[in-house]
Amino acid sequence: MNTRATASGRQADRPSAARRLGAAAALGWLGSAALAATPQACFFELANYAGKSFCASAGAPAMPTGFDNIVSSVRVPAGMRVELYQNSNYLSLTLALAGDIANLATPGFDNRASSFRVVTSLPPTVAVPKPAAARLLVQATYGPNMTEIDRAAAQGPAAWVEQQFATPPMDTHWAYVMVRKGPIGCTVCNAQYINATMESFWTQAVRGPDQLRQRLVLALSEIFVVSTVNSAVEIQQDAHASYLDMLSRNAFGNYRQLLEQVSTHPTMAHYLSHMQNEKEDPVSGRLPDENYAREVMQLFSIGLWMLNEDGSRKKDSAGKDIPSYNQNDVMGMAKVFTGWSWYGPDKSDGRWYGWEGIDWRNQLQNYPQFHSTSEKRFLGTVVPAGTSGTDSLKRALDALFKHPNTGPFIGRQLIQRFVTSNPSPAYVARVARAFANNGAGVRGDMRAVMRAVLLDAEARDEARAGTADWGKLREPMVRFGTWMRAFDAKAPNGYYSIWNLEDPVSSIGQNPLRAPSVFNWFRPGYAPPGDVLNRGLVAPEFQITHETTVTGYANFIVGVVPNGFGWGDSNIRANYSNELALAGNPPALLDRLNLLLLAGRMSSTTRSTILTAVNAVPAANTTQRVHTAVALTMLSPDFIAQK
Repeated sequence: MNTRATASGRQADRPSAARRLGAAAALGWLGSAALAATPQACFFELANYAGKSFCASAGAPAMPTGFDNIVSSVRVPAGMRVELYQNSNYLSLTLALAGDIANLATPGFDNRASSFRVVTSLPPTVAVPKPAAARLLVQATYGPNMTEIDRAAAQGPAAWVEQQFATPPMDTHWAYVMVRKGPIGCTVCNAQYINATMESFWTQAVRGPDQLRQRLVLALSEIFVVSTVNSAVEIQQDAHASYLDMLSRNAFGNYRQLLEQVSTHPTMAHYLSHMQNEKEDPVSGRLPDENYAREVMQLFSIGLWMLNEDGSRKKDSAGKDIPSYNQNDVMGMAKVFTGWSWYGPDKSDGRWYGWEGIDWRNQLQNYPQFHSTSEKRFLGTVVPAGTSGTDSLKRALDALFKHPNTGPFIGRQLIQRFVTSNPSPAYVARVARAFANNGAGVRGDMRAVMRAVLLDAEARDEARAGTADWGKLREPMVRFGTWMRAFDAKAPNGYYSIWNLEDPVSSIGQNPLRAPSVFNWFRPGYAPPGDVLNRGLVAPEFQITHETTVTGYANFIVGVVPNGFGWGDSNIRANYSNELALAGNPPALLDRLNLLLLAGRMSSTTRSTILTAVNAVPAANTTQRVHTAVALTMLSPDFIAQK
């Protein structure tokens, strides 16, 4: 073996290769032509496993010289996982792979990797009953289908979650909206306006193999809210496509990087008005805009009140809740978010104002001439006068990231979005500890957080699911997605032309990217008047659940189940062939729907009600029997309440 070669097709650079030689051999670097004693992942310069390459065994070695930001395809042996990172510190944008990928451009990671890990310690497969697998999928996806139920049942929850971490997106929203202007393989590619972004959202939500990522993107979009409603980004399809891609790239990365990417994304900067935010001017009396400074603390990181690890509020000596920040903290933080504007090759005033072009795809850059260089004080942190905009931002986001509130504040909301509205304090604390330390000393690892959310004993406890206080309402968008995934609903033209769902009378009262405010469609602490409020519980989704939306949803389902959604070639219709085969045997039909839509939790009352209705339909009318069974199942409290 030629130990001087660190990659096939090139001789090692001198003298760096000589310095690397001992470490490289110890870490298992081999030329691609060499025979490896242990399985290795291989990385290629070009798509389709072409060009110069290198291979690596398990571990986290340094990126070989000459391969920084040029990897375009990867081969991953069975039983291994490769984690790619955009930066060299393993804390940046990440992509996990559990199998070969011929073109990293598909998930938007082409020529972006600067560091990587090769992992072999994947959890073993531990088969579980199909209802338990379906329940996991109800929590973690836009809804089960039979293929995914079989897969999750065979793998078990832990292995399924790891497989999802390593499943790349099927596409990027940018490619759909700005490059092809339609779905992959479209022949008539005419998607346009903000509707194109909505189409791309639903295409990935329904068809994407990376279902956990897609559901996490939804959850993150409901925490880090941007909206087309009452907004400076009302119609910009490129702005929202780029923002969704940013959430997708960061979903399984590190929260610190996610917070920075959100804070410096041009869509968020427009929505919460720190775009072109200027430093204070003592002559005119101008002060920096405080909008984002307030929301990044209140909504995106530490919340309003000091928290214990279990999410409960800390009390002062008088027994009162302790605020986590004050107005002075807001004013100090606002100075951090001055001087940020469009990305570009220079920092001229013309580029600052957008006269030299605008770039929705890249993060903002700081313009020193507009940034406040006065001293900044917030949350016990002091940023000295004269500190640059980039360094000021780093110190501010580090303070928020390391704040003891951030783990329980974000962790509790993720539990609420995926599992239950009222997690026990112990459950919140376990997720907060995973946020604080992933087991390898890393804080903010979103994969560790999602493992803790979905694999916690409380989340998987079937007995707990039967208690009255456990669970949550399925939000309307997820209910609709569940129907499309369960019955493979699609349109002849391949588009998911779903543009406006927010009307509570004629539709479902909720739409992606159209939240009424930065506070989302519903607040995590919302409690409807009555028993929930009186018992000190919360039910966030009830904020958009009332007489009008209940009636609107019922009318929507009664129309969509038999007729589909949309019209003409854009009509998204379900495939009920498997259900039609069971129409002559209503108990068997309900058994299938019970597993597919309710994870085996159909109550005897619901079953009796639906059976009576189905049996009332003449046996010869198989289509109406199926439509009746599906619609009533989706209108049942057993479906609306996720347990």
